[in-house]
Amino acid sequence: MAREQDASLAEIIDKIRILLTGENSSASEPESVVDDLLSARIQRLTVLAQQVFGDEAKAQFWLTEPQPHFRGKSILQLASRGDVARQIEEAMRRIDEERIFRDPRGLEP
Repeated sequence: MAREQDASLAEIIDKIRILLTGENSSASEPESVVDDLLSARIQRLTVLAQQVFGDEAKAQFWLTEPQPHFRGKSILQLASRGDVARQIEEAMRRIDEERIFRDPRGLEP
C-alpha cells in the first residue's frame, strides 16, 4: 500500500511539475528544488486533508479529483502555485481547528 501511495504521489508531483513549468517556462530554480518544494507542499496538503476529512481515501479523492467549480482542476493542480497553496492550507487549518465538518455531538462523520 505504501509503494502504491508513493507511486501515486510521484505521479501527482510530476503532473504538477509539468503544470508549474508550463505556466512559468522561465523558472530560475533547478528542477530538483522545484520537485522538493512541490513534494513538501503535497505532503502538507495531504496531512491537512486527512485531518479535516478523517479518512485517507476521502482526502485523496478531494485532493486529486477535478472540481467543476475550479474549471475542472483538482486541488493539487491549483496548489501548484505557492500563493494558492498557502491559501488552501490556511483554509484547511481553519476548518480543522474550528471543527467545521465534525458532528456537533462529538461523533466523527
